[in-house]
Amino acid sequence: MKNFIWTTDIHLDRLDENDRKEFTEWLREQSADAVVISGDIGEGDCVTSYLRGLHDSVGKPIYFVLGNHDFYQRTFTEVRASIRELINECKNLQWLSESGVIQLSETCAMIGHECWGDGRNGDYENASSLLMDFRLIKDYAGLSKEERLSLLNSIGDKAAACIKKNLVEAFNSYTHVYLITHVPPFREACLDRSLRICDDKKLPFYTCKAVGDILLEIMNNHPTHKLTVLSGHTHEGCDVRILDNLRVVVKDAGYGSWYDPSIIKVEDNH
Repeated sequence: MKNFIWTTDIHLDRLDENDRKEFTEWLREQSADAVVISGDIGEGDCVTSYLRGLHDSVGKPIYFVLGNHDFYQRTFTEVRASIRELINECKNLQWLSESGVIQLSETCAMIGHECWGDGRNGDYENASSLLMDFRLIKDYAGLSKEERLSLLNSIGDKAAACIKKNLVEAFNSYTHVYLITHVPPFREACLDRSLRICDDKKLPFYTCKAVGDILLEIMNNHPTHKLTVLSGHTHEGCDVRILDNLRVVVKDAGYGSWYDPSIIKVEDNH
């Protein structure tokens, strides 16, 4: 693979039919080898139909993770089951959270996971309980604040364990890995509209400390390897060097219009 299109937080449910058609046509017309989407494709009741539409129209392999919006109106279990059913039917769709290591070149690979705001960065105790996720994802219904935090911690820990397994495996064969996540792993890559790091009341839901800690551990243990994280969620673009060999890029996005995707050139040192 020479290059791929990267886009995120496309919120196709917030676009009108003409904008969705324009976006799909743009993807189809590009000469890139694949499309990568880092979450928030639609909502729980429509994400599979939008993914199927992209699969049928774009004519390229599509690699994706889900975002928090993609679970709205349903449970985690329901959405994951519908996604598994979909990818069994659509050969050009790859759900990175369950795809393992994807070879991009002789020296470069891709892995991915939704990641999740795990409640550990910032000030969860004084953060708002009115987060849309808590209202619209059914798993949170009826939970106390402490129970919600426990669930957030658990989801973050599972994400970290999955990413650790795949990243270590990838580094056995490749020197550069792209990690696709929806939620940024580090507070330094979580910016608000003033392009400052989000305040402590947002950070619990906008970053995943469990994943960030694992990435720091692995990259410090692999100084000759390189990791590039491509994330969304915040809608505010940034490019942050966490370590010499660990870079996090967040792409800007919005509601009601689609932002130009990026073309990522795959490195190959051979």
